[in-house]
Formats: sequence, structure tokens, C-alpha cells
Amino acid sequence: MRLAAAPRGNILDSAMKWFYVIALLVVAAMVLSPFRLLKQEKLDRFAGKVVAYNIFSSKVNSIDPATCGDTTSAAIQGNFYEGLYTYHYLKRPIHESVIPQLAEDMPEISPDGLTYTIKIKKNVKYSRNPCFGTETSGRGKYKTHTVTADDFVLAFKRIADYHLSTKLSLAFIQDKILGLDDFRKKTKRYTPGDFSRYDKEELAGVTAVDEHTLQIRLKKRFPQFLYVLAMHVYAPIPREVIDYHLSSRPSGRGGRVAIEMKERSTEIRNREAVVGTGPYVLTEWIRGGKIVLERNLDFRDDYYPSEGAPGDRQAGLLDDAGKKLPFVDVRYLTFVAEENPAWMLFLTKQRDIGGIPRDVFASVISPSRELTDRWRERGIRLLKNPYPAIYWLAFNMEDPVVGSSRSLRQGLCLAFDVEGYIDVIYNLRGKRAVNTIPSTFKGHAEAGAGPYYRLDVNLAKKKIEEAKKELAAKGLLENGRIPQLTLDLPGRDEHYRRVAEFVQGEFRKVGIKLKVELNDWPTQQQKVHTKQCQMYAMGWHADYPEAENFLQLYYGPNIDRGTNNTNYSNREFDRLFERAGTLAKIEDRVPLYAKMAGMISQDCPVLLLSEAISFSLVYGWVHNFKPHPIGYGLSKYTRLDVEARRKAGGRE
Repeated sequence: MRLAAAPRGNILDSAMKWFYVIALLVVAAMVLSPFRLLKQEKLDRFAGKVVAYNIFSSKVNSIDPATCGDTTSAAIQGNFYEGLYTYHYLKRPIHESVIPQLAEDMPEISPDGLTYTIKIKKNVKYSRNPCFGTETSGRGKYKTHTVTADDFVLAFKRIADYHLSTKLSLAFIQDKILGLDDFRKKTKRYTPGDFSRYDKEELAGVTAVDEHTLQIRLKKRFPQFLYVLAMHVYAPIPREVIDYHLSSRPSGRGGRVAIEMKERSTEIRNREAVVGTGPYVLTEWIRGGKIVLERNLDFRDDYYPSEGAPGDRQAGLLDDAGKKLPFVDVRYLTFVAEENPAWMLFLTKQRDIGGIPRDVFASVISPSRELTDRWRERGIRLLKNPYPAIYWLAFNMEDPVVGSSRSLRQGLCLAFDVEGYIDVIYNLRGKRAVNTIPSTFKGHAEAGAGPYYRLDVNLAKKKIEEAKKELAAKGLLENGRIPQLTLDLPGRDEHYRRVAEFVQGEFRKVGIKLKVELNDWPTQQQKVHTKQCQMYAMGWHADYPEAENFLQLYYGPNIDRGTNNTNYSNREFDRLFERAGTLAKIEDRVPLYAKMAGMISQDCPVLLLSEAISFSLVYGWVHNFKPHPIGYGLSKYTRLDVEARRKAGGRE
């Protein structure tokens, strides 16, 4: 459920361009001046607190768990919203490491696999918020509230609500939860601002048995449902948020007045309306500016794990076993979309963790793919991690040109030098994707490499000639040529300009002209969801460790639900997908996964690019940092030695 912009030199950060000495000085003057102000701000606001510094390179699209559907938003939301389950921070493999988070224990599942009964932890508190009222003692101190099973019922109702754009989160439970479609139809009868629908209409499959017991009933067996419940998009929502923040607005005189129903917002869009149970509270959010997350003083007792994966103890990842979380008081994130400032912030120790710029990669990483002595001597260590995400150039299958000619799509796949792309753009930080299932997931090996996901320019040219005949028969050629195609990219910086030039060069080899449009990340998502793109660059980061999570991107009914953004439709594919969802054992599902991946390899609704590998640079004062392939909200485990950072010349 995680749309991902193409990786930019490093999974955590944008790709960054190296400056020569004079340029470095110029950029330093431009970049560091605002952080001189930040240091003064820290003295005033953060004195005595542990502050972690980093960047975010794509604008945050959503702060509402129900509407979250991209990696950037999820990375921020995971700090304050939590689901029933999560992943163990250290243990691997991840498909065996789901653990309770807001649930008291693992679910009780009925023999037929259709009913999940889940006990909710008692005394879990929300962050304090004016929606809960003000304490009578302690001037101006807001109240908190205890999480109940009804809050989860409301969360599922919001996701099923016709008036809320929840296409991505809805896709995983639609056709799965009993009564969901019926509830959705009933909400359509209400005006958007009439939230009485949450009280008057029942969602048959999600009920509160008692204050701390949630029961979810499925229409059919769904083997991956526990993984779905480990996503924060199904985080509890207290009714007070709806009544206070969405049903009314400030009057300007210290009170509150009702808003006309047509003016009411159904989505949480303001920082003040963010009420979660996580370790941090969103205290500042300036779009395209900065994000400040501060410790949630009402966060429950939570402790660092005492067990991990093989090698974790030797790596020092269990040194803090049993200690209370979180270790960091404040997480200060600055929006930096351009390459040069992001790299400068790491070089000058204004960030704790960073990526490796494309143009300096060879001086930082040795031919054996390890950190060179020069950088290791600076107290920096390298972490390399596979990332269960696949990136591609997608074809809009409803477009009259690229959607109607399979030969055109096959030819463009064959013409594209993916290995060269990974080398030139990403310094070999990744490997070619040869089918639509990540190589670490079951089903990938069984599917094998797709026949058109390889470089063969001669065959590509033959395919393009076949495409001309297909398009000519439909009257779609222009002066005997294939019309110019258009590719949308999710960024406007130097990295994406470089990507544009590379793709144009590859298409030019087979006589295809390509126009490139550069967008910011939210704009790209909006254009994709509204089918305005002919071709676009994007990817998918796994929500859970099974091939079904990637194959659902091509399931026909998901076109309208928001995850099938190629608009691919194949009845046989849909039949196999539905069949696989009824099989309890993964061993029985894998052959069907392989067949479906084979269909995608033939029809080529996407030009597969890469599976990424994350290369992260971490300063020595950062402890317990172990990137998780899937989980969000895990920053609470990271510890900083602020004294060591200060002595090294980093931020205080």
C-alpha cells in the first residue's frame, strides 16, 4: 500500500551532487545560515533534550492514517499513529516477526479463519489534545483519553466511508470484511459533513465486544490479514477528533462555531487534529519546510527488545535491552529536495544519518562495496540493506497508444538498458527487477525472468515495427510514426533531470520521442490517481512480506480502489488472484503467484527497473539503528550519544 517515488541515490535521502571546493563554500553559506537560527531555537525550546536531526526530501501528502498511501507520509505518520500489530525491530525474517502493539496478544482466530477476536491493551493513552477538554487543575493543560475498541471500529468506518478518499487503505479490506461494502453504500446517502453516519450505520464485520475487545469478521479467508493489521493506517481514531476538529472550527473569539455541513472536512489535514498513541507528537508541520516531533509524555511504558537476529548482539544492537523507549526527545526534520544542501548537511554534521551522493560514491565506497578507510576514520559506518521495493516506468493501460499496443510496451522494455540505468543513476545500488515479485519473496524464483525484461535492441526494433502495424490499424499513427510519448517524473531537481535524459536516450534508440514532465511528489500521485499520466515513474514498497501485496497492483477491481494505477485488466489474472486468496498455505499460493507474475511479464503493463539496495552512512554517535524492510514508527529505538556528537562538532 505504499506508493514510492523512484529511489534517489539512497532510500532514506535524495540523490546528492558533489560540489567542488568553491561551490561547497557557496552552498554552505546558503544552507547553514538557517541552522544558526535553529541552534538558537534549540537553546530556547529544546534545552536539556536529546534532539535527532535529519531531512525529508518529498513533501508529505497526508497526516491522516486513513488516507496514507505513500512511503513519505507513512514514515512521518508512524511516529504518532500505531496499529494493532507491528514488526519486531530486530528479528528476521520479517514474515515471522509480527508482534502485538496496541493489541494485548496475538488474535484468537476461529477454526474457519473468518473471525478475529483481539484484546486491546488497557490504559493506552492518546496524546493530549484540546478535543478531550482542559484539566480543571493546571492552567491550560489538555486532557488525554484511553483507547477503546470503539476507536478501532471508528477507524475502519472512516476507511469505508464513501466521502473520504481512502482508496489505498480500502483496497486491502474491501471484499474482505463482512458488511463493508454495504456500509460504504449507506454513507453515500449522507452529506460529507454529517458525521452522524458513524453512529447510525453499523459496520457488521467490525464490532466492539466490550471496551477492550475488538472482533473482526471476514467474508472469506484472507491469509495475509494479520500483516494488514500490522499497518498503522488502521490506527484507532477517537470520536472526539471528529466532533472537535472536523465538525467545528475556531470562531475567532475563543469559542467554536458550527460549520455548514458542505464546508466540513472529512480528512485530518491540520496538525492540531493529529491525535495518536505513538511515542511522538507532531508539534510543527510546515509544508515544504520542517517537521518537529516531540516526545509524547503520555506514551505507555515500552521497552527496547532483549532478543534479536543473529549478529545483533555482536553489533551492539542489544546493549540497551530492557531500557525504556523512546531514547530521543525531539526529532527535527527539514525539507531538503535539492541534492547539494542535503549532502552538505551530512558533511557538516548537521544530520545524524545520510546517504551517499552519486558523484562521490566511488570515493566513499570501495570496489568491494565497503566503506573506504578515509570515511571510516571519520567515525562513520556503512549500513547496506536490501529493500523490498520494485521501481518501474508504468504504462497507463487505458491510454489509447501505450495501452492498446502490447508490442510497443514489449519493445520499450527490451530497448531499455536497466543495468546501465542502475549504474549511471544509482552507482549499482540495486539490481535489475526481472519480474514483478521482489527477489526475497516466495514466488519470485518460481516465476523466473520475464522474456521482455532484458536488453535486446534488435528484437526491440522488431517489436516497434509490429507496434506500428497495431497502432496503424487503429488510426493512431502520426505521419506513419508512433506519436510522441509523455513520461511524468516525481521530482524537479537535478536527479530527475538526469533520469529524464537517460530515459529519453533509451527510447530514442528505437525511434520513440519522449516528452518529460517534472512534478513534485504529491502532484505526481494526484495525476496518477486521476489517470492523467500516459507513462509515469513510480514504485511499490512492500506493506507485508508476501507476493500478493505486489500482485494486487494488477487486480482489475483495484483500478477503482486506487492501487491498480496501471489500469491493467485481465480476467484470467483476476481469477487466479481470487483463487490464491482462499488458500491457507503459502505453498499452495506460490504456484498461482508465479503464473500471475508470468502474465505481467508477457503483457508488460510496467517497464521494470530495479530492486533497490539501501546504502546508509551513520555517525558513530548513533546507536541501535537497524533499518527495517517494511515497518514504520521504529525511530523510537534509536539512541544518540549527544555528548559524543557535541565533541565531534555536530549539533548540540
